[in-house]
Amino acid sequence: MVDFIATLIALVVYNCLSWLATVWIIKLITLCFDWSFSPLTATGIWLITALARSVFKNWYNNK
Repeated sequence: MVDFIATLIALVVYNCLSWLATVWIIKLITLCFDWSFSPLTATGIWLITALARSVFKNWYNNK
């Protein structure tokens, strides 16, 4: 049970750090080009990249 909780906490921390890095990078890009920044849009981009990573990782490992 402790291993399950530790794994769950590690996954949550990993996803939080991944989300923060994505939002930070998108924030920097929007600052460079003087565009408006939306955390909702940044979260959507993060979700799309996470889904793409999941799909292509499975696709690449099967070939």
